[in-house]
Amino acid sequence: MLYSCQMYVWILGLLLLSWILFGSRLFAFMDAAEDRRVERLDGLRFILAFSVAMHHFVYSYYYLHGQPWTPAVFSQNQLNLRMGPFGVSLFFMLSGYLFARSSPASWLTFYRKRFLRIAPLFYLSSACCVLLALYLQRHTFVSRDMLLNLYYWFDAGISGSKPALFGMQDARLINAGVAWSLYWEWAFYFSLPLWCLLRQKTGLLPLALVVLFISAYGIAAFNAQKAYFIACFAVGVLARAVSDTVQAPKKMCDYGSVLILLLIFSITNGRYQISFLPLYGLLFILIALGGDLFGLLRLKAFVRLGDASYSIYLLHGIGWFCLNKTIQINTINLSQTEYTLLATVVLVSVLIICTLTYHYIEKPFMALGRRKSPWLKQ
Repeated sequence: MLYSCQMYVWILGLLLLSWILFGSRLFAFMDAAEDRRVERLDGLRFILAFSVAMHHFVYSYYYLHGQPWTPAVFSQNQLNLRMGPFGVSLFFMLSGYLFARSSPASWLTFYRKRFLRIAPLFYLSSACCVLLALYLQRHTFVSRDMLLNLYYWFDAGISGSKPALFGMQDARLINAGVAWSLYWEWAFYFSLPLWCLLRQKTGLLPLALVVLFISAYGIAAFNAQKAYFIACFAVGVLARAVSDTVQAPKKMCDYGSVLILLLIFSITNGRYQISFLPLYGLLFILIALGGDLFGLLRLKAFVRLGDASYSIYLLHGIGWFCLNKTIQINTINLSQTEYTLLATVVLVSVLIICTLTYHYIEKPFMALGRRKSPWLKQ
């Protein structure tokens, strides 16, 4: 395992390698029509998914070396500790931003599209976890509550619950336990009819500010983490309202974004705390206003991988688990250099697989969601 400065260098190297490899013609199949892209947001999605993957890299390594899945394992990797909440917080803000002005003619059609966007890759990730758990528990198979537990693994993330599989109590960690965030995504989607109704009466900006106030000064008193996640979606809505009415010089947005990023990775503590929300929120608002980190978020490779960010989010943990579990089971002794090279190969392999799962699974089902259903009124 690399520490501090070495980890910084490795992460930058991975981003450089991703830029070179996925910017090549080999991945031109990931390109989409330019008129539908907001390239900086696509690039941002990749950076966020990559951040979550590097956060879980440390968790997975120490967990499969006998240490608990707790933030204590980040004592020598503060950068990775901060990358997790950074990625998840801005993912939630991005959802709030994208759906802030949703007003579908049919909510049934809207939810059908959301299901077809989320469920197929979720099922693939869950199927991989189930098969791995079945293999690992083949000698100590437990069938109690098997069908009920399997139901939760294939509920498209609505419950946020991932119980034991075949007696493997920590099965949820096979994919780094990422499914919990989909519970919040679904909660946001199910709240949208109410958002839409209130928005028509109050306007977008006042509604976002009211929800932020209630979260920070009301809900936080009873459950600080729930208040934080609700506020993240509200910040995304706020960013949409601001970007629709305000113009800001791009250089100002870029310089401001870099400054805030330095603050985020210097002073935050890797926890979902409402006190750090202004930093994350201001960063997202500057990107919504046109900031792209001096072109970083518009790099072709990052834009392409941004399309595959959902696959990266759901599958990276399986890659880390297989890497570390194989080393653990076979008691393989690797030097720091050997392990780092192997981890690099695993991550690049996962990214390649994710471009394929996007192209052959996610994209076709999204197209299916856009088709008119003979069973639903449009």
